[in-house]
Amino acid sequence: MSLRRRLALLAGGYLLLLCIVGGAATALGISRSDHEKVETIALVNAERAIQLKSAYTDMETGQRGYLLGGTTPFLETYRNGEASVERLQTALAADLRTTALGTALAQLKAVKQAGDAWRAQAAAEIAVRRRDGQRAAEALIATEIGKQRFDAIRLAVDRLSANLESQRKRATEQRRNRAHELTWLVVAIPAFGLVMTLLAGILVNRWVVHPLRAMDEAVSKVRNGDLSAHVPSSGAYDVARFGANVDRMRATIVEKLDLAASAELNAHRAREAIEQSASLVLQLRSELASELGTFPDGWTAAAELVPAEGYVAGDCYDVTLVSPHQLGIIVVDIAGHGAVQAIAALKCKEILRAALRVAMPPGDALQLLADQVDFESSFVTAFVALVDTRTGLCGYANGGHPPALLSHDGQPILELLPTGPLIGPFPGSWRTEQFEIRAGGKLVVYTDGLSEARDATRAFYGTERLAKIVATLPCQEAESVLKSCLEDLAAFTPHRFADDVTMVLVCRICEDDHGAVDALTA
Repeated sequence: MSLRRRLALLAGGYLLLLCIVGGAATALGISRSDHEKVETIALVNAERAIQLKSAYTDMETGQRGYLLGGTTPFLETYRNGEASVERLQTALAADLRTTALGTALAQLKAVKQAGDAWRAQAAAEIAVRRRDGQRAAEALIATEIGKQRFDAIRLAVDRLSANLESQRKRATEQRRNRAHELTWLVVAIPAFGLVMTLLAGILVNRWVVHPLRAMDEAVSKVRNGDLSAHVPSSGAYDVARFGANVDRMRATIVEKLDLAASAELNAHRAREAIEQSASLVLQLRSELASELGTFPDGWTAAAELVPAEGYVAGDCYDVTLVSPHQLGIIVVDIAGHGAVQAIAALKCKEILRAALRVAMPPGDALQLLADQVDFESSFVTAFVALVDTRTGLCGYANGGHPPALLSHDGQPILELLPTGPLIGPFPGSWRTEQFEIRAGGKLVVYTDGLSEARDATRAFYGTERLAKIVATLPCQEAESVLKSCLEDLAAFTPHRFADDVTMVLVCRICEDDHGAVDALTA
């Protein structure tokens, strides 16, 4: 399975688990909120039930006082209690209809029915007291019908209160359980992220770093004269394929050297001819200069790599989508040029590309490169960037590389200076800086082979001349801007370049220019 597919599956699994955890957290939060609501409503209505019982008691006290004393103030107490009963029953019914307290609503109906029965009896006794006097009223009281009906009210209200209190306790317990579960989930999320990060690091080491390190060790042996050293081909499919191609190149070199020795040809010229003409070297060159794919609407990119000698260079680049909305840009410059430097440059590019595909910040990607590759006495400069194609926001890290140029119409050129030292046999750290490519903006990344190219008078081409050309050209198609820059460089330096020249240009097209670009590409 290819490295790209493996990384895609790893990222997909991570996102799936993240969605599951997020969904669980959301569900727990909603459940906790629902139980808290039920708890609050049960508590409020349990208090109302107590008040309802007190209001009925006030009614019964006022009614009995009137029957025995016949004074009007007792009737006022009765009516006040009656008003409180109506208000409390209305409030209870409104709350209980809109919550999960359905059984309490049925008990409230039982309270109302018992209350209506007692109130009818009380009203009848009051009427008798008014019409027939106290003796008739006392006779009705002696039947204890009113007392029995009032006791039914007390019993119904007590059942309602007990039910509400029971449901409040149950809601409280469930709310606490959801809160505990949510707390554990919040604690588990960082642990989950740490585990996934460690897993990604282990898999990148297994798929990319360790195979490339083994290839580097074998290539070093070949470079030191041990042409029998086998270059291993392990790891992800494309990394293993690269190792196999390098080993076939080694075998071809051995074969050509043997033929050259038998024909008494000059060994140095034979090795150079093999390195520069073998088809495997052509494939290595194509790996150094990656093919540019399609990009989101509003974005174009172009790149060119011109070796200083032969077909392979110590420079390499990569411009590709590392996710649906993130554009990765990598430019690497190994000291020197030739096959060995080309292999080292490609190794650096693969490590950086793998780091970007797992969403590693550019500064951390350079740190990973410095930690994973043994540069011995060599060194490398690198520019790494991640562009959000929806917003134009970009994070970049520059490890001792020439400053990239950011151009917007009518504004001064912005130089993206190094954010850390060049990478080599010495410690260093690299930070990630931010900038924005707005509509109509152009980002130019190049190697020092371009800025240090000389004309016949030994004068440098320089960054300033490149910046003026880039600023004057419209950003409709990156290929035309790149072609104009390289044509100007060729006119300035008609002879062979002294160092490898690499240039990468990314354009964000203005919305008004979309129609023009469509017409050009139609």
